[in-house]
Amino acid sequence: MQSPEQVKLAIIGLGYVGLPLAVAFGRRVETVGYDINKHRVAELKAGHDATLEATAEELSSAALLRFTSDLDDIRDCTVFIVTVPTPIDSHLRPDLTPLIKPAKASARS
Repeated sequence: MQSPEQVKLAIIGLGYVGLPLAVAFGRRVETVGYDINKHRVAELKAGHDATLEATAEELSSAALLRFTSDLDDIRDCTVFIVTVPTPIDSHLRPDLTPLIKPAKASARS
């Protein structure tokens, strides 16, 4: 098991679950917040969250957190937490397409 000093964490998806989680972890361990939405990442890098999930003070308090929309930036992470929407189909089964086909999802940003 890795010690907290050895962990490099990736939070994939910076919505209402992922962003607060990334901020909390980013206060303690090296954390990379990843999202396919480049505009969202740019605003978070600038210290602003339009969704109001995190204040500017909360974002700045996470000194070990950085944001990216580049998959290469999470390749060397050792722990991955996926916090992306999972819509359901007409049979109430989760649609995991964004997880199975990330290249297609990336093209939408």
